[in-house]
Amino acid sequence: MKKRLLFLVALALWATLLVQQVNAQVTVTNPANVGPTALAGTYASLALAIADLNTKTSITGPVTISLDASNPQTTPAGGYSITAILAGASAVNSVTFTGNGNTITAFTPQTSGNLNDAVFKIIGADFVTIQNFIMQENPANSTTATGTNNMTEWGVALLYASLTNGAQNNIIQNNTISLNRTYLNTFGFYSNTRHSATAVTTSAEVTSAAGSNSYNKVYGNIISNINYG
Repeated sequence: MKKRLLFLVALALWATLLVQQVNAQVTVTNPANVGPTALAGTYASLALAIADLNTKTSITGPVTISLDASNPQTTPAGGYSITAILAGASAVNSVTFTGNGNTITAFTPQTSGNLNDAVFKIIGADFVTIQNFIMQENPANSTTATGTNNMTEWGVALLYASLTNGAQNNIIQNNTISLNRTYLNTFGFYSNTRHSATAVTTSAEVTSAAGSNSYNKVYGNIISNINYG
C-alpha cells in the first residue's frame, strides 16, 4: 500500500513538471539577479516575462530572458513595453532578450488612429539588449488612413520615461524587422526625445542630458518593407 502511494505521488509530481515544461515558452537565466523579488525561471509567454520584469527595481548581475525555440508570439496591443528602471544596471548588470529566431507578430488590430504602436518599446530602461528576433507587421492590419490607421509604426522604439529619464546604453542587434511600407509612418528603429511615449504629436522635449536617449547601439539588423530604416 505504501509503495503504491509513493508511486502515485511520484506520478503526480512528474505530471506537474511535464505540464509546466509544456506550458513554458520563456526561460530565464539568473532570475534572482533582479529584485526586490526574483523573476520566475520560466514563463508561459514573453508578455508575462516582460510584465514581471517591469515590476522589478534593482539588478545585481546579468539576466537573460530567452524565447524557447519554435515559439512564435503575438505582441500585446501597442507592443511589448519594457519599462523596468533597475537600480544598479550597467554593462555587466544588464537584461538580454534573446529571440532564438522566433517570429514576433504585431497585435491586430492596433488601436484606431494610434501613432505609437511597436513590436518592442524600451521606455526609459537602460542596459537592455534585444537580439535574434524576427519582427513583423500583422497582415490583418491594413488601414492606413490618417486618424483611423490600425498599423504598426515602429519595429523597435526608444522613448523616455520622463523628461529626465531617457533610454540609454541599450543594444538592438541581429534582428529581422519587416512592417508594411504602404503605411508611410513605418520605422524599423525609432528613437525620439521630443515627445512622450504616448502623445507623439505633442512636443515635450527633455530638460536634461539624463532625459536623452544616449549611448544606444544598433548592429546587424535586417530591415525591409519599411519607409524609414
